[in-house]
Amino acid sequence: MRRREFILFSVVPLAWPVAALAQTVNAVRRIGFLGNWAEKDVEGAKRLAVFKLRLQELGWTEGNNLQIDVRFAYNSGERLREAATELIELAPDGIISTTSTTTNALMNATGNIPIVAAVSGDPVALGFTKSLSHPTRNITGFTTFNDILAAKRFEMLQEIVPKMRTAALMWVPINPQQVLLEAQTKEAARTLGIELLSLPIKAANDISPALAMAQNKQASAIIVAADPLTVANGRAIIDECISMKMLAIHTFASETKLGALMSYGIDVLESYRRTAEYADRILKGTKVAVLPFQEPSRFTLAINLQTARAIGVKVPSTLLALADEVIE
Repeated sequence: MRRREFILFSVVPLAWPVAALAQTVNAVRRIGFLGNWAEKDVEGAKRLAVFKLRLQELGWTEGNNLQIDVRFAYNSGERLREAATELIELAPDGIISTTSTTTNALMNATGNIPIVAAVSGDPVALGFTKSLSHPTRNITGFTTFNDILAAKRFEMLQEIVPKMRTAALMWVPINPQQVLLEAQTKEAARTLGIELLSLPIKAANDISPALAMAQNKQASAIIVAADPLTVANGRAIIDECISMKMLAIHTFASETKLGALMSYGIDVLESYRRTAEYADRILKGTKVAVLPFQEPSRFTLAINLQTARAIGVKVPSTLLALADEVIE
């Protein structure tokens, strides 16, 4: 008998190992999920469902070997801090973060529990890590790289309005990811010789005044940055842009299906599937340090021709050829 085997059997009662090992293997693991949206938010519910489904495919079943503790922040700073504290007090094996805002709150509350960011701006610039390939804190996840997106969105808008001189950006300053996005969009606009009208909003009642400002300043188009605030009020933003005959580009294909003229961004549901795969590895004992931040697997372009006709614009065939989805 090897020395290691002798030590193991000499300190463990012979009647105990089988039951003990069974308890270890079958122990219920626990993971937290912090959504910055409202509990009844439709798009948020889809993301949570995709996350749960992928975990189930990987062998994790709620009520059997996994408990998922879900908290919603309702896009409220105060509620976000409370929800983050509640999850940390439960001492889960890991926590899923859904925006850079939630990641920032969790980072400030714990340095020990692994955090997987389903969606993140530049993690280095946001202070989540010093290295993308080897996370240096308790955070890893999936990036959006807004600098790439900002430049591409302008390219697409210029396909429709070649002589665009002024564009607007609606964004949410409480979201650290969007602070970066605003700076990156400004730089992309400057490179192309476009004046960018910055329209920060803090609440739903800021939306109409911001759109009116874009119209008064004769912006040729508006970029609507994706945040729980703008997504939750997507219907109102889309309807108002159509009534103003304002070109608008959003982030998610779901917004284009809702009536937005076009969208270009990450496949957010795919990001949640990949997040579940990272959660699976953490639940099985993998350390955050060996789980690199990953870039989007792909970006998707969706175009709504019904909206194009409603606002009186013609979408060039060159742009339609690039689209992943066209709504006739």
